[in-house]
Amino acid sequence: MSLKKFFEDEKKQNILLLALSAVVMCLWIPLAITKNVAYDQGYTVAMVRHSFSDIIRLCSNDVHSPLYYFIAKIFYHLFFNHIFGLKICSLLFMGFYFWLLSVPFKKEFGFKMSLAMIVLSSFFPTFLIHNTEPRMYAMSIAIFSLTVFMAVKILKEFKISYAIIFFIASSFSTYIHTYTMLATVLLYIVMAVAIIIIKEDKKKKIFWFLINSICVSLLYLPWLFSLMSQFGKKSEGLNTEYDAVFFINDTVYELFSSIMYPKKWQVAIWILILLISFVFLIVKKSKYIKYVILTYASLFILCFVGIFLSVNNSPCYMGRYISCLAPLILFGVAAGMKEIKSKWIFTAILLLSLMAGVLVYRDRIRYEYESSIDEYIAYANENFKEDDAILYADLHNDYLSIYYPDAYSFIYGFRDDFNPFDNDETFTDINQLKQVKGDVYLICFDNKNPDWFLSCEYEKKYGFHFLYYDFSIYRIYNF
Repeated sequence: MSLKKFFEDEKKQNILLLALSAVVMCLWIPLAITKNVAYDQGYTVAMVRHSFSDIIRLCSNDVHSPLYYFIAKIFYHLFFNHIFGLKICSLLFMGFYFWLLSVPFKKEFGFKMSLAMIVLSSFFPTFLIHNTEPRMYAMSIAIFSLTVFMAVKILKEFKISYAIIFFIASSFSTYIHTYTMLATVLLYIVMAVAIIIIKEDKKKKIFWFLINSICVSLLYLPWLFSLMSQFGKKSEGLNTEYDAVFFINDTVYELFSSIMYPKKWQVAIWILILLISFVFLIVKKSKYIKYVILTYASLFILCFVGIFLSVNNSPCYMGRYISCLAPLILFGVAAGMKEIKSKWIFTAILLLSLMAGVLVYRDRIRYEYESSIDEYIAYANENFKEDDAILYADLHNDYLSIYYPDAYSFIYGFRDDFNPFDNDETFTDINQLKQVKGDVYLICFDNKNPDWFLSCEYEKKYGFHFLYYDFSIYRIYNF
C-alpha cells in the first residue's frame, strides 16, 4: 500500500492521530511525577490542603476563581496527598485536549488540520510549560477549547446535546480563571453576532442563546462581586517599571519561548510560522480566514484589557493568563497549513516548531529534576527542631513551607486574609520572635534581606539554588 493510500484510509488516520497523542502523553509523564514546584505552584499545594469553604474564602481575597482548586484538591487526595497528584490533574486535562483534537476536531475539520494541530500542540512552548504544572492553565486550555468547539457546532447545526455540553463547558470556563472567563465573554459576543447573521434556525438559536446566557450569568453572579472588588482596588505605590512594553514582552515570551530562559530566536521561529500560515490563508482565500481574524482580534482585545488595567490601576495580568487562547492561535496556523499543497513546506513548518519545542522540553526536564530541593529538605529535617521558627522574608520564598512536616512552626510576612499556608503566623513585628522557644532561622533570597536583620547577630548556615532563585538560610542569635 502506498503512503498516500495509507493516509487516505480513515481508520488508519484515526489510529495515527490517537497514537501520536498517546506518544505525547508518554513524553510528558516524566514532567508530572516530580515534586519540584515554584512559588505560584506552591500556592496551589497550600490551597488544596484547606477545606472547600476555606478555598472559597481565600480565593475571594485573591483574583482567582475556586473551581480549579476544587478539582485539584480531589486529585491531591486521590494520590495520597502527593504533589505529583496535582501535576497528573493538569496532564489529564491536556490528554482530554489531545483527544478533542484526535476525534471530534478531526471529524469537523479533517485529518490534515487535526494532524497539524496535534503536532504543533506537542511542541508549542506555552503547552510545554503548563502541561503538568499544578496551576489552572492546562484546565483552562482544555475546557475553553471544548467551549469554542461546541460553539462552532451549534452555529452550524443546533442540537440539544450540543447545547447541554456548551452550557456545562462555558460555565466551567468562567470559574477556572478570570481571563478564561473574559475569553468566554468574548466568545458569547461573537456568537451573538453570528446568530443574528446566520439564517438557519435563527429563532431557535436566539431563544436558546438568551436562556443559556442568563443561566451562565446567574451561575457566575456570586463570584462577580469578588471579581469586581479585586479589579477595583487601586494598587498603592504602583511600580512604574511595569509598563505596557513589559507586559507585551511577557506575553510573547510566555506563548512562544521557555519562560525560564527566554530565547528571542524561539519567538522569531513562531512568528515566522504564524506569518507563513497567514500568507497561505490570504493567497488561497481560505474559508477559515474570518475565524482566524476573529481569533487574533480576541487575543489582542484580551491582552489590551489586561495590560490597560495593569498599567493604570493594579497589576492583574501576565502573559500566561491568556493560555486558554493558545489553541486558537494554533488553529490559525493549522488552517493555513491545510492550504499548503507542498508536503515539503508542510513538513518544514512542523520541523520549525520542533526546533523550538525540543529545547523548551529540555528546560522543563532540567527544571523538574533539579535535585537541590531534596538536599534542602534533608538539611531542614536534620537542623530545624520543633520549637524553632522559620521566618520568610518574601512571599516568593515562603512556599518552601509546603515541604515541611506539620510539626514545624513558621513565622513570615503575609497578609492574614491572603495566607493559604498552614502553621504560619503572619509576621508584623520583630517582638513576635521573642516568644519562640528554639532558634529563629531566616530564609530569604540572596542579597534581599530585611533591613532589621542587618542589626542582628546572625550566621549564614546554608545556601542553595532552586528553580528560579538563590536562597540563603541564616540563624539569628539576637533580635
